[in-house]
Amino acid sequence: MKNKEWLCQVSKLTGLPYYEEHRIFGDKSGAVIGISDGYIVALGLGKVDGKNAAVKMLLRYAKTQDPEHIKQALDPAKGKFKLVADETTASLVRTYHFSKPDASTIADELRNLLTALKTSASAVNGKCEECGKAEPQMILLNDLPTYYCSSCQVQLSQKLDAAAIAYENLETNLPLGLLYGTGAALLGSIAWGGAAYLLHRIFLWGAIGIGLLVGKAVVKGTGKVTWTARIMIGLLTAASVAFGDSIFYALTVMKESQIAFTPALKVVLMNFWKLETDSESSGIASIFFGLIGAGITVYGTRKPAFKARFVALGTPAATLSSVAAK
Repeated sequence: MKNKEWLCQVSKLTGLPYYEEHRIFGDKSGAVIGISDGYIVALGLGKVDGKNAAVKMLLRYAKTQDPEHIKQALDPAKGKFKLVADETTASLVRTYHFSKPDASTIADELRNLLTALKTSASAVNGKCEECGKAEPQMILLNDLPTYYCSSCQVQLSQKLDAAAIAYENLETNLPLGLLYGTGAALLGSIAWGGAAYLLHRIFLWGAIGIGLLVGKAVVKGTGKVTWTARIMIGLLTAASVAFGDSIFYALTVMKESQIAFTPALKVVLMNFWKLETDSESSGIASIFFGLIGAGITVYGTRKPAFKARFVALGTPAATLSSVAAK
């Protein structure tokens, strides 16, 4: 069954409108978006980790201080869905491999979830998420279905504009970032090489930890992170892991050849590339894993999106036949 037809079936079974144009879950077939018992519901198809097909669902409720209580209430009713809940939204994802779950099954599971939600969270009941004022029109705020009155929309836009200006005015202290990053890289090298020597093996996952350590140190020192700081994180991480490998090799040579550490380190550094690329060595792999850790930090320091995009829901798709004919 085509995605649009499946969503139309879900719409018919749940009584929630189907909007073909709103691709809030990433699939071009659109989504089912509406109100059920005062709660905002959005349901559609998408991908998990960019590869696994999934049914995705959002249940939105009035703001609560205890999302864990909501999660506990929804757990028995979630079926095959994976659940994450915060102060205003329960996000549910159910992956599938060959064919989509029956529309009737998903509709039944949605009803069970809403029944459980009533025991733990208050309904939205058409009130502005910010000020609580009655608002007749549901909208999409950055693809999230919500109620937001016109005055709160203006205030949010102004607040984000001010935050964007404040972010641009932040200073970047590259020398301090380099100092902090170099210190973290040196500590990482010593810990990495010493642990590898004591345990007689290199744990590649530890290299990710070095990348995270160096990344956090550079971020702490620089303040606002630029691309120069991100490149610095990558270079210092690679150097830290490589020097850690050198310490490990030097300690091994020192023990086997009965020489002091400094002469052993000199020998290692002169033959470093050969040792790193040796078929029995994990040198190149360890550097790669270190860069994964650095990459996690780099991704986490990307520029925030200071933009509020408000979109009206518009008119839902009328019938299954009108959609299927497209």
